[in-house]
Order: sequence, then structure tokens, then C-alpha cells
Amino acid sequence: MTNNIVIGGGISGLSFAYFTKKPYILFERSNEPGGLCKSIKEDGFTFDYSGHFIHIKDPAVKNLLEKLIDQKLLTVKRNAAIYIKKSFVPFPFQANLYYLPEKEKQDCIDGIKKRKNIKIYNDMPFIDWANAMFGAGITKHFMAPYNEKLWNCDLKKLTAAWTAPFVPKPDADSILKYAYEKNENDYGYNSSFYYPAENGCGHIINGFYKQLKNSIIKNADVSEIDYKNKTVFTNGSYFRYDKLISTQPLPELVKMLKNAPDAVIKTASKLKWTSVRCINIGIKYKKEIPANIKGRHWIYMPEKQFPFYRVGVYSNANPKLAPKNCYGLYVEFSGKDNVFLNCSDTIKYLKKAGMIGDGDEILTANIVDMPYAYVIFDQNRQKAVDTITDFLNSNGIYTLGRYARWEYSFIEKNITDAKKLAERPEFK
Repeated sequence: MTNNIVIGGGISGLSFAYFTKKPYILFERSNEPGGLCKSIKEDGFTFDYSGHFIHIKDPAVKNLLEKLIDQKLLTVKRNAAIYIKKSFVPFPFQANLYYLPEKEKQDCIDGIKKRKNIKIYNDMPFIDWANAMFGAGITKHFMAPYNEKLWNCDLKKLTAAWTAPFVPKPDADSILKYAYEKNENDYGYNSSFYYPAENGCGHIINGFYKQLKNSIIKNADVSEIDYKNKTVFTNGSYFRYDKLISTQPLPELVKMLKNAPDAVIKTASKLKWTSVRCINIGIKYKKEIPANIKGRHWIYMPEKQFPFYRVGVYSNANPKLAPKNCYGLYVEFSGKDNVFLNCSDTIKYLKKAGMIGDGDEILTANIVDMPYAYVIFDQNRQKAVDTITDFLNSNGIYTLGRYARWEYSFIEKNITDAKKLAERPEFK
């Protein structure tokens, strides 16, 4: 009997397989591992499955990745901005009010000065949290419109539990100070990031795969998990396991459980999420790279006139991701129930924003859909996750990764969580 079965060959599943000391089989549904960390090569461009710039704080994780890809990672100082009123505010918005037009700047200053003194806690509605933390002006001009686009849900129902460490929280004095002078401080967990010198983020997946390929079964579509008899059904065969590690989205895992308790099924139905479509575009410039994207790695787009919430520039992170005299973009839309509006007009909107130059030539484009892109942090989430996870663990099933643990995370956390799980007593 195989000691462990791992479902999913994304970064989390591969990391667990790398760290575990017990025999295992890893089932990957597609014809290649990687999940959303894969890269696409087209017409000389390298695209990721959206912007996967790697944020690492632990030197051991950086050393591991460099060992796997047999090269040093590039270190890149973040250049991110918010596009608003045809101008750019450096990220984070709330620490760089200096760059706003005067009317919007004054709104934000007034909002900070008039904040209500209320208790702030993680599970409060996000919109109330934003107003309490940053005031009505910053919330009106950035926090509300951007997050409405990103999460595609009622910000009264979204809680603030997701904000740490993703939303920098300068104090009121700093916010006011940097409304009147430029801010040179670094903010956030991703003020610098790493990226492979060759072949995109998918190069990391290739590094893992070289170490693990003999234990990976590709094109393995798991359709049923009999948790009582500890068997997995895939490709017409049953496989027994001692422990099962699932990296697939939590609602999908519950659907696979044979005769799951009604309480677990009902609880899983309360989980909410938003889907994302990423359009990758390869462009040859006529004169030079457009000024509005020059040097920038990603740009937040809060205004309603643009249907996408973020635009990123792969080739500014690593020039090797695009041919000479070219640039590569990713454009992200959030859509409810996999419905994405205005995608066919993406290039028109990018030109309107000055992010594709007049006369620049579109050489290639592709679409990547991510049906479980962002977990909705509502009042039901934590209780539902705890209920389902407790049931799974009691039956020898363990979740791992952003979608299986139903959280908002990043590559480093996926790797370290996998290592911690592999080192738990029940896996030794």
C-alpha cells in the first residue's frame, strides 16, 4: 500500500513531495505539473499564469529554489503604482498622497483628520475597516473601487481578515506627512521580489519536476475519494492510501468525497470565491516602450472606466521574457461565475490608458482562466474551513496550499507549509 497520495502537482503538491520521507504517488490532472505556477512560451515571449513575482523572506527557501533551478534568482526592487486621474501614485496609495491631484489629495487628508475613533478588528466588514484605518477619502478613491473590482463582492460582506500582510498600514501622521512630501520608504511584504533569470516562474516547477518525476502520474483525473476505505479512484483504477494530501480547491475536494456527511456538504456550500481571467499579450513597440509602463512591474487600476483591476509587465521584471524591441503584459479581470466582461476590448482599454503605444504591433495573446483565484473572506469562511478541515483530518486527509486551505497566500508560504506538514509526526 502506498503510504501517501498527493492530489495536485502545483507548487504545494510538488513541495510536499520534495520534503516527505515516505513513499507517495502524486496525481496531476493535466499533462504537465505546475498548476498556476506554469509558464507559457509563445512567439519568443514567456508568460506566466498571471504575475508570479516571488516574495521570499526566509533565506532557506531562496536557497532551495536556486538549488532546484541551478541558477541565482534575480533580485528586483518593486516598482508598482496606482493609475488614477491619468496620473500615477506609487504603491501603497495611502503612503503616497503627494502624487494625487489636489482635489483628491484634499479628500484623503480630510478623511484622515475626520476618522471616527472606533475599535478595529480583523473580522469587521472590509469597507468599515478601510474607513476606520485610512479615512473616507482614501477609501473612496482607492480602497473601495479597487477592492470591489478585485473581489467582485459586497465589501460589507468581505471582512478585513485577509489584509495582513497584504495591505500596508502606515499611521495617520505618516499618511499626512507624505501628502506634502515624497515618500522614499519601502512598504509591504513585497518591496523587493525574486524571479528566475531564465524561463519564467515555471522554471521553478521544472526544477521540482526533475527531482520527482518518477513518482508523478500525469493526466490523472481523480473522480472519487472513499475516505472510509482510504481509496482514490482515478483513470479507471483504485489506489489505496495511508494519508491523502489534497491541494485542490476545498469545494472540489468535498464534491469528490464518497458519501460525505450532509453537514460537511452544506458547510462547503457556504464557501465563496471570485474567478480571474488573465490575458497575456506580447507586443512589439514602434518607437519605444510606452512611458506609462516603462520600468513598472504592476499597476493597480481602481477606476470604473477600465474593466481590469491590474496590469503587469513581465518584461520589466526580466527583459529576457520578451524578444528585442518588445514587451509582455498581463491583464487581470475578476469575474463572478466565470463571466468576464469586456475582455474582447482589452487592447482598446490599454491604449486608452497609454499602456500600449500608438502603432505598436500585437504579436501574440493568450487567455488563462483561474476559476478559484481569490477566496472570499466573509463571516462564514473560518468556521466553514475549520469544520471541513477537522472532518478531513479525522479521516486521514490533509489540505495544503492556497485553495485547499481556502486562504490568501503566496509561493513562499506554500513551500514552508508543505515542509511543516511533511515534518509532522504523523508523516514521519
